[in-house]
Amino acid sequence: MADYKKLYYKMFNAATDAEKLISQAACIMRTAQQESEETYMDADETPLRLTDKPEE
Repeated sequence: MADYKKLYYKMFNAATDAEKLISQAACIMRTAQQESEETYMDADETPLRLTDKPEE
């Protein structure tokens, strides 16, 4: 007969490990987004202008 307690703990531990990895991945992505936004905001560039016709 299968040891259901052992199987349950194996699945539970895998699920909690996956949850931790997902949380870490989300944190890494949030940090990258924040750093990218800060880099963009700190850039000293002339803004682009879109026009229908060339300026004279």
